[in-house]
Amino acid sequence: MAITPSFKLAEDWTAKGAKCAKTETIDSVIDALRHGQYEDVIVIANRYDGIDLPDASCRILVLDSKPQGETLTDRWSEVCRAESQVTLIKMARSVEQGLGRSVRGEKDYSVIVVIGTDLVKQLRSRKTRGYFSEQTQTQITIGLDIADLAKEDVSSGKSPGEVFANLMNQCLKRDAGWKNYYEQQMSTITGKATAPAALNIFAAEQAAEVAFMAKRPDKAMAILQELMDKEKITGADKGWYLQEMARYAYSYDNPRSNELQVEAHSHNRYLLRPRQGMRFETISTKGQKRIERMIAWIKDFATADELLVEVDAIVSNLRFGVTADDFEAAFDNLGKALGFVTQRPDKELRQGPDNLWALRDDLYWIVECKNQVDQNRKEINKHETGQMNNSCAWFKHRYSGAKNKNMMIIWTKTVGAAAGFNEAVRIMTSKKLEALAKSVRATFEALKGVDLQDLSEVKLQDNIDRHGLGLEQLTDNYSEEPVQK
Repeated sequence: MAITPSFKLAEDWTAKGAKCAKTETIDSVIDALRHGQYEDVIVIANRYDGIDLPDASCRILVLDSKPQGETLTDRWSEVCRAESQVTLIKMARSVEQGLGRSVRGEKDYSVIVVIGTDLVKQLRSRKTRGYFSEQTQTQITIGLDIADLAKEDVSSGKSPGEVFANLMNQCLKRDAGWKNYYEQQMSTITGKATAPAALNIFAAEQAAEVAFMAKRPDKAMAILQELMDKEKITGADKGWYLQEMARYAYSYDNPRSNELQVEAHSHNRYLLRPRQGMRFETISTKGQKRIERMIAWIKDFATADELLVEVDAIVSNLRFGVTADDFEAAFDNLGKALGFVTQRPDKELRQGPDNLWALRDDLYWIVECKNQVDQNRKEINKHETGQMNNSCAWFKHRYSGAKNKNMMIIWTKTVGAAAGFNEAVRIMTSKKLEALAKSVRATFEALKGVDLQDLSEVKLQDNIDRHGLGLEQLTDNYSEEPVQK
């Protein structure tokens, strides 16, 4: 059985012959599993709890990609507070609920396969692994250890498929050596119960909402202000709580509500725009070289493997057909990984281009992403060229005197007869995008075996240039001139 975060992702499974359990059929599908009907692989969308498949009902469970919130409010919160411990705790809870679907007792067993770079990143990263229970963390460590052993088997000549099947069979066929190894590793768990680090945050959020519902918005605001002061909350999370305070203030003091929303938006650009007084800040590379920013980004990872998991999570979303928001976020993260200062003006400000990179003090890269355009369409239409023209005009207004290079990411490089660009624009097609993703991964893969905390600027720069990611290479080699019809 497989669990995916959405029905859209479940389509990848049904295309290969799996049977998707819909709302109206899930009871009968699960009942069939419990009665030993295993002819089809079953895929379930966004149901991480409430389904029990003990014993032989499910011996292989696949968790495909990171869970997402069940409500629109939860999903919006995940976008605005992606790195918040509140978001990460909720994510860990959903994953652990999913892990528990196929093991319902002490003597029960199953193989659990985790796929999807976003979920793998959450499990492997030292930043997020700590939000899981001690038992789950130990199981993750076991999985990573046996993965390393599997790599040795593959390097000795065995096929990856054969090695993977053998690993699963050790569990499914109750291999004595495997059982002893697993029991030894799990016996190291201390079992010490610890209070969730964010318990006081959840309590304060609830208390503030209860006060607001009791028509005490002033008290609700005071609770959140005390929370921010006591926990020293900063950054995007501070913006989130200021927006909550703005929501509370709106019921009795509109000007104060707008003031709070202005402040909230300055801390977290993904929040709602204030009605008036929104602050705009230009991005700049002044104060630090590209290579210094890139090294600082790399040093945030403990090992090269952890670094590559993050890189894979980025490049896996740099594909045509990926949702626009995920694609643009990945392109933004790519810029940061390569040492540039980046911004998503359309997402953060509701104006300007999809992506903007500050390449150096006097040069910027304007990027419009059209990765969801129908690949059967042969031409760039006037609406799309119009968007690029508007983005260039926005840039000229906001960054007066600065130079810019322009690029559109789209299937075709042919511009329709009724369309046209006002400035020079280069086109990144799917082939060029794939080449860029390949170069990016090769650049970071070359850091295997290198001490990430002691990187040489000269050697890293040589690595960048060797893999075609120097400044001029980046903006010119992975795109081409459009063809006017």
